[in-house]
Amino acid sequence: MKSYLQLLEEKAGATGVPLLKAFKAARVPTSTYYRTINGVTELRFDTARKAMKELEKLHALQQAREHTRQLRESGGTIDTRKIRAKFKPRSTGA
Repeated sequence: MKSYLQLLEEKAGATGVPLLKAFKAARVPTSTYYRTINGVTELRFDTARKAMKELEKLHALQQAREHTRQLRESGGTIDTRKIRAKFKPRSTGA
């Protein structure tokens, strides 16, 4: 069974978002991040959930920026309805 930290690290690696950035965005103290990374403490479920939620948000923003950049470079027309439909939040809960 994977730990919360392993799951977060996998998600961060897959999305390309630094895990520390997700912890900061979730307003979790950086000391919690460093204690967890160094194996001093284990992550609580609520903390891991907050960090995972922020990872997803940051990844969605990253994708939106990249998509917008590609549209601008191509010089094509932009249909905001189609773009917004691609980036609806997919959060699973509170």
